[in-house]
This record gives sequence, structure tokens and C-alpha cells, in this order.
Amino acid sequence: MGKSMYDFGKQVKEKARQQKQIDKASKRIMAKQQKANIKTRTPNAGSDIAEPGLVEEIVKSIA
Repeated sequence: MGKSMYDFGKQVKEKARQQKQIDKASKRIMAKQQKANIKTRTPNAGSDIAEPGLVEEIVKSIA
């Protein structure tokens, strides 16, 4: 006798479950990398975060 269609449905469902786990794991890893990149990145000149040395120069020029 051959395999029933019931077993085939189980295989498809199991492969889909495994693929979903792999996708979730890769998304988690990407999110961790992006979070690490944000923490280690230096602020750009055009960013809203002012550098202390630059602030002192502006204060001196105004005064």
C-alpha cells in the first residue's frame, strides 16, 4: 500500500512550520544587528544631537 494523503498534508504543514521558525529567527537576528548599529553609530553633523565642543564654540561666538 502507498502513503495516504493524510501523511502528505502533515509533511506540508511541518515544512511550513519549520520555514516560519527560520523566518522569525532571521528577523530577530536582523533586529538585533540594527539595534547594535544604532547604538554604535556616531551622530551625523546634520543630526539633532549637538556635540559638546560645537556648543561651546557657538556660545563663545554669541557672547
